[in-house]
Amino acid sequence: MGDTPLLRFAQWYWPGKPPLADTCWVVATAARACGAQELLAALQGAGHGPLALLLLDEGGYEGPLPWVRMPALGAARILSRLKPRILLCLDDDPRARAAAAAASCPVVWVNGRAPELLSLGAVAVASEAVALRIGGGVVTGDPLSAWPAAPAAPADTRFCERFQAVRKAGRWVVYFAGTEPGEEALAYTTFLALSAGSGGLLALAPRDPGRHEEVYREAIKYHLTTVRQLRLMTSEVPSKTRVYYIESAEARHAMHGCADLIVAGGTLVGGAPLPPEPPVAGAAILAGPYPRNPLLMAAVDAEVVVSCADIADLARVAGTWLADAAGRGRMAQALGRWLASQPEARARFLAWFAEVSRGAA
Repeated sequence: MGDTPLLRFAQWYWPGKPPLADTCWVVATAARACGAQELLAALQGAGHGPLALLLLDEGGYEGPLPWVRMPALGAARILSRLKPRILLCLDDDPRARAAAAAASCPVVWVNGRAPELLSLGAVAVASEAVALRIGGGVVTGDPLSAWPAAPAAPADTRFCERFQAVRKAGRWVVYFAGTEPGEEALAYTTFLALSAGSGGLLALAPRDPGRHEEVYREAIKYHLTTVRQLRLMTSEVPSKTRVYYIESAEARHAMHGCADLIVAGGTLVGGAPLPPEPPVAGAAILAGPYPRNPLLMAAVDAEVVVSCADIADLARVAGTWLADAAGRGRMAQALGRWLASQPEARARFLAWFAEVSRGAA
C-alpha cells in the first residue's frame, strides 16, 4: 500500500488499523455507541457493514468497532479523508451536525428530536408525537430500545369498579406506581399540593413488597384517611378515602387502567438504573426528574411520557393535566400507540435504513 497520505493519517489517528473501504460511519459519543451495540450488531447482520465509529467525545470506547476521534474543528477535512458511504448519527451534537452539513454522502439521524435535523439528512423519529412537533421525520419507533412484546394493558376492568363512589363524588385519582425508598414522602407532598385546588384520591404502590408495612406506618403521620387494599372488607372504596394503599402485584398492574394520571415510580429520586420494565398503557404518565428505567427513558425521549424538572414542576404539570381530560386522553393514546408499535421498531428502522442506504450505493 505504501506510505500514502491516507495511511499516514490513519496511523496518526486510528487505533490499530486503517480506515475501511465502503464504510458506514457511526457518529456518536462513547456512551451512546456502547448503548447501541445491539442495533449496530443488527445493522451488520443485515449486511449494512462494515461499520466504524466517529467518536464525538473523550470517553473511553471499548466496543468491537474500529474508531477514530472526531476533531473539534475540521469536520469536512476528516470526511474527505474517510470517504464514508453513509453517516449514521446517534447523537445530536454540534460536531455531529457539522459533520452532517459537510458530508457528501447520505446522512441518517436516529431518534431525531430537533426540527433543524430535517435539513441535515434523513431523520428517524421515535413516535408520532415527535414527528408532529418537529414537522417531519419517518416514524420508526426507537430502534435503540427493543423488547419482544408490548406490555399488556390491564384486562380486568372490574377492579376499577371499586372507585365508583370516589368518581360519583367528582374526585380524580392519581397513582404513584412502584415507588422506591424516599419517594413516598414526595408522593404525599405532591398529592397535598394537588388537593389544595380540588379533592382527589392518592393510590400508592411501593415497588418492594418487603416495604409495605414500613411505608404504611410512616404514612400514618399524614393523617389522611387510608384504605389498605388487602384489608378492605368491601369491594368499593369509601368516597371519603384519601389514600388507597396497594399491596399486591395484581392490583398494582390493574390500577393502571383506573387512574386519571400515573406518576412513574423510581423517577423522583436519583440512583442506579432500575431493571427494564416498560410503562403500561392505560392512562397518561408523568415521570419525575430521574427516569432511571431504560425503557421509561425511551418513552420520555419519544415524548409519550413527560419528565418533570423537580417536585414543584411535577405538581404544576399534574395539576394542569388533571384539569384537561382531553389532553390526558391524547397523551394516553399516544403512549398506547407507541407501546404497541415498539416491539417492531428495530426491524422497521432496519428496513427504512436499507432504503436510504441504496442511495449511497
